[in-house]
Amino acid sequence: IDNKDAKFTRTISDPLYKFKLIYRGSRDGINNKSFRGKCNGRVASLVLIEEKKSNMIFGGYSSIGFSSLGDQYLSENNARHYYSSDNFIFSFENSEDVQNMKIGRVINSNKAILEMGDSVGFNFGWGSFCMDKKVFYINKRNYYESISNEEHITGTIKEVEAFVVTN
Repeated sequence: IDNKDAKFTRTISDPLYKFKLIYRGSRDGINNKSFRGKCNGRVASLVLIEEKKSNMIFGGYSSIGFSSLGDQYLSENNARHYYSSDNFIFSFENSEDVQNMKIGRVINSNKAILEMGDSVGFNFGWGSFCMDKKVFYINKRNYYESISNEEHITGTIKEVEAFVVTN
């Protein structure tokens, strides 16, 4: 969150963050409407997804939330892009291994978050990392640094959680 290296070790002098759970798929329903109803309009948010088959963990941090906030840039199909220079996405090989984390910082700050009505739950970039119903997608695009060696990942969501992040 502080733009530190992924392998950085925190010390007592570092700022601490609080994470307040606002959405859990197994409790609130894993779908776009439920996610958006619980998470939109919030600020500084973190989303975590556990993939069903592999138990890999994927996530993203947005300092502006997932929509309806900040400066926006309209593009084709009434899509709204939101600006943020400190968003990032990430992946863990599994829920037990924090050493093999990959982090992808936002490259195109003008298109950090995409909103297209109710078509997805959340969308970092234009599909760099997004949720659509019970499926998530990760694509190599020029909006975020890559978090995968693969060009495109599609996975089924086992669990999804979103948190409001406060300092």
